[in-house]
Amino acid sequence: MRIEQWLQDDVFHFRWWLLLGQFAFSAFLWFKLVDKSRFPEMVLYMGFITIITLVLDELGEELSLWDYPVDLVPIFPPLTAVDLASLPIIYTLIYQYFGTWKSFFWATLIMATIFCFIFEPILVWGGVYQTLKWKYYYGFPIYVTMALCVRWMVKMIYAIAEGAEEKK
Repeated sequence: MRIEQWLQDDVFHFRWWLLLGQFAFSAFLWFKLVDKSRFPEMVLYMGFITIITLVLDELGEELSLWDYPVDLVPIFPPLTAVDLASLPIIYTLIYQYFGTWKSFFWATLIMATIFCFIFEPILVWGGVYQTLKWKYYYGFPIYVTMALCVRWMVKMIYAIAEGAEEKK
């Protein structure tokens, strides 16, 4: 029934094409900009961010905090263009380009501000995202905390690996 509704209401409509274009553009941009010499590190960071984003997004939708009127793919968590591409890519590029904790923190604050107070309202206005029991500013500490925790985890994983390598 969900797939039939998706075929009738979502697929090939303007908002669906918009999400598909956003996904494709984000993936292309990331592949062009990612530091290939640090590729495993970037993929690890991106993987953690993607998993956390998908879990939090699914949790928010299940708790009826928000809804996605348009699904890119009917059998995946909704808004996959943002969850699987845009957010992880932006987080990863911040991680790549802002190497110190201080610069990373400030870049993350700016990113969280832009996402909470510019991009999310645009997605609501465009009919791609619908807030139910959610205020835009609720996401601000989540965006920041997620970036900082994942950066710490990746740095710890690489420190452990380097320590093990030195012992050899």
